[in-house]
Amino acid sequence: DGWFVFDSALVFSMVMETWVFTFVMFLAVGSEGGGGGGLGNTSVLRMLRMARLTRMARMARLLRVMPELMILIKGIVAATRSVCCTLLLLVMLLYIFGVAFTQMLLDTDFGAQHFSDVFTSMYTLLVAGTLLDNVGFMLERITAEHWVYGAFFLLFMLLATVTVLNMLIGVLCDVVSTVAGIERETMIVNFVKSRLLAVLESLDEDGNGTISKSEFMSVLEQKAAVEALDECGVDVEGIYEFADFIFADEEGVGEHRELGFNEFMEIMLQFRGTNLATVKDVVDLTKFMKLKMQQSTSDVRKLSELISTHYGGEYHAMTDRADA
Repeated sequence: DGWFVFDSALVFSMVMETWVFTFVMFLAVGSEGGGGGGLGNTSVLRMLRMARLTRMARMARLLRVMPELMILIKGIVAATRSVCCTLLLLVMLLYIFGVAFTQMLLDTDFGAQHFSDVFTSMYTLLVAGTLLDNVGFMLERITAEHWVYGAFFLLFMLLATVTVLNMLIGVLCDVVSTVAGIERETMIVNFVKSRLLAVLESLDEDGNGTISKSEFMSVLEQKAAVEALDECGVDVEGIYEFADFIFADEEGVGEHRELGFNEFMEIMLQFRGTNLATVKDVVDLTKFMKLKMQQSTSDVRKLSELISTHYGGEYHAMTDRADA
């Protein structure tokens, strides 16, 4: 268990910092006081006392109590690439407008102070135009030089602040929302699997690790299994009608097949009401209909042969009149 290993590491670090390091420090100070030199300079041991900072790792235990924190962390990690691309776009805007402002305000006192070179211009635009620090003063000074420069500065603010940064916020919200949905779905699926597996193992009559149609019907009579499927969004009442489809033999020999526990769980999750139809579902439906048509054709052929055997010529005469 990962959490058990984590807790064990925390306990070990606390024991080392509280007892072992303290005891070693006591021996070292006693040896120096006696003039014997002993362990000499104990600065290294004092540095080891910084290990007490590892107690801050206890904060990681909050992730187990509050899974929402883990969802936020995973969302931030998943959005790293999009955030980097957005920041790269912002750097490109800073460079382009930095070069432009450096050239436009080159011969002015205000330009010599805030736009003396490209990197200084980029820094000024980042602080005043992107982070909006004292933006009113900066806009008034730039507009005082020429109204075109002020309009150009407003254009940069529109692109950098209103567009790029708001787009970054939108990307983060979308990614965190997606990750939260995936994590919530995973938690529900794992919960249902654990509940159903316990029921399936108890109802496995022959102990072969698979589930048959009769065992499946017995599962649906268990209250724990019905509640787990209902929490997962599976229509328990309607699933009775799909029993033949679930356990249909793909080879068409007319017998019901048995499913492994993992395969059975995957099929159960496919019957959730929130699932969208996919190409695989259409292909499976086509195969099932083809199988049923083959079985129906075989049954009609057998019935025709049976009638022909019992009634002989009368049957052929009836078929000839029907054709005529």
